[in-house]
Parts: sequence; structure tokens; C-alpha cells
Amino acid sequence: MTKRYRVTVPFRKDQPVTPERLKQLVLASGRIQLLLDEQSSNDKAKRAELARTIAELLDEIGLAENLPVIRSLGTMLNAIFDRIYTGVYVNEVKLEQLRSRYGRQTVLYLPSHRSYGDFILMSYVLFCYNIAIPGIAAGMDFYSMAGMGSALRNTGAFYMRRTYGNDRQYWYIFREYMRQLIVAYDRGIEFFVEGTRSRSNKALSPKIGLLSMALEPLFMGEVPDLLVVPVSVSYDRPVEEQLFVYELLGVPKPKETTRGLLKALSIVRENYGTIYLEFGDPLSAKDYFGEGLNRTRHTVAPTFAQTLAREERDAIQNLANDVVHLQQHRMVLTAFHLIAIHYNYRKYHGQTVTLAELVTGVTQLGRMLEDLGAVTEVEGCTDVQQLCLGALDVHRNVLQLTGDGVLVIARSYHDFSRVDKRKLKGYNLSDGVMKLAVPIFSLQLYCNPCLHWLAVPAMVLLAGRALATGGTALLLRSELMRAVRELRTLYGLEFVLYARRETVEFDAALEHLYRQGLLRSSPAGQDTFDFAPQGDLASVYLSALGPFLCTYLQSVEVLVDQFRGKAQFTEKEYLAAVQQHVEQQLLRQERNVHPYCLSLDSISLALHSLVSLGAVRKSKSDNVYRYDLGTDGMIESIHERLKRYCALLPFEYLTFQNAVTGCKL
Repeated sequence: MTKRYRVTVPFRKDQPVTPERLKQLVLASGRIQLLLDEQSSNDKAKRAELARTIAELLDEIGLAENLPVIRSLGTMLNAIFDRIYTGVYVNEVKLEQLRSRYGRQTVLYLPSHRSYGDFILMSYVLFCYNIAIPGIAAGMDFYSMAGMGSALRNTGAFYMRRTYGNDRQYWYIFREYMRQLIVAYDRGIEFFVEGTRSRSNKALSPKIGLLSMALEPLFMGEVPDLLVVPVSVSYDRPVEEQLFVYELLGVPKPKETTRGLLKALSIVRENYGTIYLEFGDPLSAKDYFGEGLNRTRHTVAPTFAQTLAREERDAIQNLANDVVHLQQHRMVLTAFHLIAIHYNYRKYHGQTVTLAELVTGVTQLGRMLEDLGAVTEVEGCTDVQQLCLGALDVHRNVLQLTGDGVLVIARSYHDFSRVDKRKLKGYNLSDGVMKLAVPIFSLQLYCNPCLHWLAVPAMVLLAGRALATGGTALLLRSELMRAVRELRTLYGLEFVLYARRETVEFDAALEHLYRQGLLRSSPAGQDTFDFAPQGDLASVYLSALGPFLCTYLQSVEVLVDQFRGKAQFTEKEYLAAVQQHVEQQLLRQERNVHPYCLSLDSISLALHSLVSLGAVRKSKSDNVYRYDLGTDGMIESIHERLKRYCALLPFEYLTFQNAVTGCKL
């Protein structure tokens, strides 16, 4: 961190723009001058006061750059990384390929978001490789942290409020600040297209607010091109692992404070494994949009007085979807991700897992996922047993080997007495159910990244099995695709599936299943398919999908049984009702219920998926969103379909409850 700083600037200008000059450009812009004219009514005193207010807001928003602060934070990160990580791995080939593309346009870095550490890690890596730290969009929760807010600002962070409401003034100012970062700043911009951290360790559907602001100068003809860089950050073990589990169960996250952060860092002595960071292949925004980039439509008026057309926003949404897909495609699946999938699959069948069986299962899963195109730690590994033992050492808080060499869920101790029950986002779950759920949630978090690869093949197998129950040996391609489409539509938000990729992913899944021996003949050019008898291998796919099938079944069951007769209900009422229902199902040890059915993340996604399908209607009154069930019977139809699918799952979830040592319901 004390090396000479010979920085590579992504888009060097003749006259570099300083952070202070950036604010001046915003104040002098046509958009802000128009705002001053409208709100001052030719009153000079009022205009001067408004200008001071805007300057204060720019001080709240604006980034800064202070090399001594950057070096100090870098030194502190070196010490932290040495203590809690075994390594940070960067794909240097990809980074050098990216560096070769610098110099012709502004760069947008779009990383995945699985941890608070993501943007700090990005800055750290770029600094280590002598690349200028970009302007980084950060939330106001960091701004309010004493000392830390200003330190992060000095390393390139600019702050944005989560919501603007009807504050037109703030909206204008922030939008213009983003414009100047694109048009005038030479170091690039970084933000998270998913909008927020994923608590479930799966991708989130992208938000296009910031991306639209960043791309607006391109559509308006103010810049010739932008370089969009998807970045994949993969954690062996996120430091927020336990916090995420509690949040998914409904326990509010604690407020971020500098004191809390320093205290946490001072007591952390555990091994959090490795971090992998890969810069994806850069996308030219100009080439991506192609003929959709019609700049002539924006020549009739000043650019600051215009907004993007609907088709332009749709094109930006497609880009955001593709960026998230590319991020997922290059995420590294660690050995423990594969261990979690294999352990879950075995426990769903009531089977124990020895070390030898684990090594065999992880090796098989590695080959299966690599055939799908995934990047795994198993690939090229000559000693899978040692790899598994190393992963189990890092994750000994989740899974452990007994003296007999049998894998078991680790005994854990959780004190829920300090939880403020008044602030719970869902139902007040009993301590017994919480003690069952927490360790299984911890395990499920490591299964979830694999769903990017396994979800669609699992849907094809499940749909094929459902159609085959009708006694048909050969399945029509059109019928199978229709059934898979229904599943994709229902789970589109859960697994971030896009209609534009439907055919290519369906065909890829069929080819993969054929290579795995689950289809009798090659599907290429065929209109009918014949599935092979589905044994243990098919169960691996279905076990990955099973918890989500059960969650949606329980959620829809609550809607049909408890909310059919209600005029309207809020999301909070729905979340609490589903969690209460699932708790009762767990206590009665019913089939088709899994502890992960308590996940507020998936329960909420189920509701919003049903809204997008039209089975549930959404309205807003008194600034509160309310829901009611449609009268066309769609929700009942989805309920029956889910019951039919869950009945085809080849395991009893009841056996999994016995996996948690010392848990009594």
C-alpha cells in the first residue's frame, strides 16, 4: 500500500475533472439552472438560497479522493484479509484484457452483490493493480457511520438516498451528478445493478434506476459509447452469513455503526476461506443496443429537458438482465456449495453421508455442473478429499465430521431472547422452530448459488415426470416446453429467469440431460422425447428445487385458505400468516414442508410472482400497497399444479428434521 501510485485511468481527459470541479459542473448545468429558474420565480435572494441548498446536497452526495486515506484503508484491509481469508484470487488475464480496452469510453463496473465488502473489495483490487478507483454508488447507511462515511467518500464513494419520494429537487440534482460522472469524469463508475445485497446467496432481479441514469447520456448523444463490465465476486463464506439467516427468518438487521463494525472486526478470528473476483468480458453499450440506439429522436429539445422513451427503458432492462446473467455465469462454485447440495440430497432420502461418499458425490456434482458451464473449485482438482476437508474446516459452524467419519449438521447455540419481537417482519416463531430453522437455513444458503445452473434442468425433469404420469411414453416437445414455461414464469423472480432466454435454456437443459443419461436419445431436431427411468441422479436435481416448490405451495395454500374471503391484505399480514402456517406444518411433521419455507425472501417473491401472473391483484391506497385475490380461479389452478408437482418429489422432507442434533419440536 506504500508503493508508487502509477495509475491507469480508464478514460483519460485532456483536463482531468476534480471532485470539486464535478460539483461546479452540476451547478452550472442546464438542468440545475432550469430548476433554479422554476423555483426562484426571478427572486434573486431566493435563487441564491436555493443555490446554497443545492450546494449542500452536492456536498452530501459528492465523492472525493484522498490518497493517504486510500493507503490507510488499504493497509487495514491487508491486515483483515490476512486474518480471516486464505486468499483473494483475481483473474489477471481478464483484468489485463479489460485494461487493453481502456481509453475510448467511460467505464461502468457492475459487480454482483453478496456482501457489504463488495465495493471495498473492488476498490482494493483496482488499487493493487494500479487502476483508478471509480466513483462508487453507496447507500446512506454508510454515510451516517461516524468516521467511516467520510473515509469511504475519500476513496471514491458518492452517496444516494434509497428513495426520493416526491423530492423533485433531489432527483434533479442526483440525476445531473450521475450525468456529469459519465460525461466529464475519467475514472468510471461502479454500482450494483441488483440494487441491494442478496441475503439468500442467489441473484436478485436487477433494478434499472441507476443504470438508466448512467446510459441516458449515450441515448441523448452526449457520449459516443460506454463500456459495461460485469464483475463476479464469489465468497467461500460471507462474513454476514449468520446475519443473513436471521434476516430471512424476519429478524431485522442491526443498524450499521462504526463502533459495531470495529467491534466485529476486533473479535473476528474465524477462517472465511477464499474470495474470487473476475472481471467479465466488457460490453460496448453502443454495439449492444445496435439499431435501438436512435439518437435523432432526442435532437428536438435540450437533453436535460427530455426523458428516455419506453422502448429505451425496455432495452436497458434487457441489458441489466444480461449483466446479472453474465455475473452468475462466472461465479465460482466452491467445494462447500457442492457439499451442501450433496448433503441435502442424501438427507432428503434419510441417508447418512460418510467422507468417502461425500468425495464421490462432490466429484460427480463437479462434473455435472461443469457440463452445464459452471466454474467450480473441483475442476482440475487432483485431491477432492483434501479439498472437501478444507471446505469443512472453513464451514465447521454448519457441517462437521464425527469421529466415525459421518457428516452431520453442527450443533449450534442461538439466544433468541434478545430479539425485539415487536420489530419482527413476519410471525413470532417459537424458539424450537427457530433452532431447527437456523442451521438448515445456513446450509441452504450454500445450495442456492447452484440453482442458477440446476433450476431449469430440474424443471424439465419435473415437468417430464408430471406429463409421464398420464401414461404417455413419448413426450411432445411443445407440451414439455409449455409445462416448463409455466414453471419458469412462476419462478422467474426466484431464479431470475428471462423470457428472452427461454428457448436457448430449454434446449441446453435437454442436451445436458441427454449427456447425463436422463434422456434416451439426443434431443437435437426431435419433436418427441423419451426420458430414461429417473433414479438417484434425477433426485439430485429435484432435491435442489424441492424447498422452493414447497415454499410456493405453502404460500399459495395460505392465500387460498386464509385470504380468499378477505377484501384486501397487506404484504406484512401475508408474510406473518405464511410463517405461522409453516410453523404449524413443521410441528405436525407434515409432508411437503421444509424449514426453508419460513424464508421471508422466498415467501415475498412468491407473492410478487403471483402478482405478475395476474393471480393476485396489487393496488395502493394511503401510501400502502394492498393485495387481493383475482376471481378467475387462477390462484386455485396454481395451487393444484403445485400440489401435483410436490407429490412427485422422490423424498419425504420429514426425514430432514432429524438431521439437526438436539432439536426438539
